[in-house]
Amino acid sequence: MTEQQKKIESKKKRLVIVSFTEAGTRLARQIETLAKNTAYEVSRYVKSRYVMEEEVPETMRATAIFGKLKEQVQVWMRQMDGIVFVGAVGIAVRSIAPFIENKAKDPAVIVLDEEGMFCIPILAGHLGGANALALWIADAVGAVPVITTATDRKKRFAVDLFAKENDLEISDLKLAKEISAALLAGKKIPICCEKELPEILPEGLYCCEDFAEEPARPGIYIGIKRCGEKGVLSLIPKAVTVGIGCRRGTDKEKINRCVYEACKEADIDKKAISRVASIDLKAREQGILEWCRESGIPFAVYPAEVLNDVEGSFTSSAFVKETTGVDNVCERSALLASDGGKLIQRKTAVDGVTAALAVREWRIHFA
Repeated sequence: MTEQQKKIESKKKRLVIVSFTEAGTRLARQIETLAKNTAYEVSRYVKSRYVMEEEVPETMRATAIFGKLKEQVQVWMRQMDGIVFVGAVGIAVRSIAPFIENKAKDPAVIVLDEEGMFCIPILAGHLGGANALALWIADAVGAVPVITTATDRKKRFAVDLFAKENDLEISDLKLAKEISAALLAGKKIPICCEKELPEILPEGLYCCEDFAEEPARPGIYIGIKRCGEKGVLSLIPKAVTVGIGCRRGTDKEKINRCVYEACKEADIDKKAISRVASIDLKAREQGILEWCRESGIPFAVYPAEVLNDVEGSFTSSAFVKETTGVDNVCERSALLASDGGKLIQRKTAVDGVTAALAVREWRIHFA
């Protein structure tokens, strides 16, 4: 498998389709076939003792659910990116209801009638991608997509969908909902961005240079910097990499304090961190591993010879050079992990831990 193929596979969305009748099972099989070579990796299930698939090749057969449907749905709600019920809306609603958490965590849930006439997203329309999935399925099987989210129906700017499409972290889901309601009510929303905004913005938005001088609320701020203005929603690009160096056996609390101080000094929102990096000697450093796991941030390590090849001006240490083979671990690894970015915070030292920050180039687009 090539590197490009590996990247495509790693981005595949896990989709499960469950059917309850013979007609529904045929439709589910059709969707599975159409999903090949797309962004979806499909699993099929059948919940019916009356649906027999002996005539279907074994590789195309669905997995039978013999226990309670809710027990299986509970697993899917945690593990899947999308769930498609080929059957009644009531079955879907009753099955998912006990396991719904919030907009940021819930998977896309779609309901499709067994004849393939209507395709309805019922959960996670924007952040979970249910609307987009419903549109794809509807187009693939010739169904009518039934989109009920107000911003889509009225063709207004949807801040949660915009954040998803641009890989931005949302600082406050409640405030995001308030902004959508304000736009639907015809209010104008100021928006400020660390990057240059296009001259023509979506209806309802207007450019703001500085929220300290802009009284209108609510507002939207896009960038990696911390925005402490009340009533302003931060949309944060996952564009910052953290390079870490530490003594052996350093605990996660010390790692956290050092990262916090580095972000504070650079005025960077911690939610902007996309990756942590270090030298390969730290590949099994439990403090770093635990902090990354709890923060949901991937950890990359590089050998000394690779770090030594990173070009730039770094805070050199003879002791670190003697110990690790490279004069600076945190700055070099942060810059290397940023994919051609730039250092924005040099070595910050706290409790025997060093951290540095780099940022990759990022941009936004409006659909």
